[in-house]
Amino acid sequence: MKLVFEPHYRALLAQIREVFGTEQQLYLVGGAVRDVLLGKPLHDMDFAMGGNPTLLARKLAKHLKAGFFVLDDDRHTARVVYYDSQGQFFPLDFVQFSGMDLREDLFNRDFTINAMAVPVDRLTQVIDPLGGQSDLERGVLRACSEHALFDDPVRVLRGVRLAVQLDLDYAPGLEQALQEAGPQLTRTSSERQRDEFFRLLSGTDPAKGLEHFRRLGILKILIPALVELEVMPVAGEHPQSMLSHAIKTVEKYHALLHHLKPGTQSIADMDWMMQGVRDALGKFSLEIATYFRGEVTPGRDKLSLAFFGALLQGLGTSAMSTGSKEQRIPQRNHHLKGAQLAFTIAKQLTLSTAESHWVQTLVQHHMNLLPYVANRKIPDQRAIYHFFKQTGEVGVAIALHFLADAMALKDHNLDQECWRWYVSVVGAILSAWWEKHSMVVEPKLLLDGFDLQDEFGLMPGKTIGTLLSQLEEEQASGTISNSDQARDFIRKRLIEGVDSGENDEN
Repeated sequence: MKLVFEPHYRALLAQIREVFGTEQQLYLVGGAVRDVLLGKPLHDMDFAMGGNPTLLARKLAKHLKAGFFVLDDDRHTARVVYYDSQGQFFPLDFVQFSGMDLREDLFNRDFTINAMAVPVDRLTQVIDPLGGQSDLERGVLRACSEHALFDDPVRVLRGVRLAVQLDLDYAPGLEQALQEAGPQLTRTSSERQRDEFFRLLSGTDPAKGLEHFRRLGILKILIPALVELEVMPVAGEHPQSMLSHAIKTVEKYHALLHHLKPGTQSIADMDWMMQGVRDALGKFSLEIATYFRGEVTPGRDKLSLAFFGALLQGLGTSAMSTGSKEQRIPQRNHHLKGAQLAFTIAKQLTLSTAESHWVQTLVQHHMNLLPYVANRKIPDQRAIYHFFKQTGEVGVAIALHFLADAMALKDHNLDQECWRWYVSVVGAILSAWWEKHSMVVEPKLLLDGFDLQDEFGLMPGKTIGTLLSQLEEEQASGTISNSDQARDFIRKRLIEGVDSGENDEN
């Protein structure tokens, strides 16, 4: 395991060394050292030094023509807002030693694999007093000290994430330490909990991470509402709890999206369910990948939001009637109750209001497509129009979640004929979104409000809004395709009477 920096990293470090000079010894520390040893790409760099780095970091920002701000005045932490040659955000963080010197700083860190340092002026030297490189080579995650997790309980979440994403084994005693420190998460900020949790959800194996959280008792501390799902069986005769099913759904969702990645080759022993998905939906692989890379709020992608929604899918399930997956019928307020709980939990984790509504929509409507499979019917254009009116862009994530949810139960009651209906229904939804969007999802109106005022003598008000909404639906369904038909439709609706309230001017 060698320390080899890619040329563009070496060039950046040379600029940093030039600005900081020799007055203060500067060290690259933490995850960047670990990832260089592993040969992984870097997404940021952290630096530590003996003095206050603020003035020099500000000078570096000016040199790089980058942004700058102070992250923490008390800990003398500053960030240079740098973007690499590809335009990717690549933050450079500078902090003063947490102890008297570098050695004490490294001993105060979380895990040995993150407690290594490289002098910026000697890029071939690894300072490793705790044996982090040896642990990395042996695939072991070890805390830097007995009190490391209690010093900062967010390290509990980070430990699980690192173990899963780097495929590390817990050192002897670490699992017990994670369990014991878990309850201390309540004294940390929701923002920091959120950031670590969503890094896991967007990582290499989110379902495995969630299972570790569940087993170690961390999940119920993060999201107490999930406790009741751990003892609640899936409706029907399925031998798993609602929480286990939700985690299994995340696993299948992740696998499904992996097999739909652009350029992914078909696997010879791929099961018939995944093969059916690839055959029917593979043509949308680029669009799907682009969709899930998108962000509702900067910093978290839709992929992690979709997995978060899948985890919360069973909320409110106590109001669900029994029966097989195809027969399950939600009672009157089941999805509304679950969706409101999901929104509350998202806000408690300090997701933005837009993200919280996104997750709420997924939970509320995640079973909307089930009746089509149960009745062996492909939704027509009118039905698809209504589906996206209810869900907006979240409908894409809901459609793919619908498949993952079914795959999570495949060992129990799903045959190949039924699966073909699942895939066909979702295919119709995605086709409308990406191939017929301007026809079915958001058709451009053939008449507007001014036309209705000019041609039919209507005053601004509710009636015009109602008529345009009805016209949009008819265009989406395919019954109206030109302006003459649109005028005939409006004329007929006015004769019949528009159920819209008053034709007022307010």
